[in-house]
Amino acid sequence: MLSPSIIVSLTMAEENLLNSNLDLFRQIGFEIEPFGGHDYAISAVPQDLFGLTERDFFMEMLDSLSADTGKQSIENLTARVATMACKAAVKGNTRLSEQEADTLISELLTLDNPYNCPHGRPTILSMSRTEIEKKFHRIV
Repeated sequence: MLSPSIIVSLTMAEENLLNSNLDLFRQIGFEIEPFGGHDYAISAVPQDLFGLTERDFFMEMLDSLSADTGKQSIENLTARVATMACKAAVKGNTRLSEQEADTLISELLTLDNPYNCPHGRPTILSMSRTEIEKKFHRIV
């Protein structure tokens, strides 16, 4: 949630594009309402903006839709968000406190599919005790 909301002025073409894809923006995490004229108030954005400002992130998503049309553009937008999410994700060499790790796991387990990242890479692996012992050369 943003307080105060961000006001963006759109061209007629951008406004039409936004209105035809408003459900998609809402699914991603934006809350956008008309503010009068060609202005729109953005009161919520996705949690992680991947290093961009709220306005820049919104405009980049809108611009990526304007480059294409129809179903392909929606697929491109969701693929772009997935790529940005993966780049912003916690990496293997990142140190986390126990609380941060617990929070991250708790959030992961609330997802519809916690087993894969948006690109299909596994996020959870299952290993039996025997497999773990073999990895540490405890058993042959």
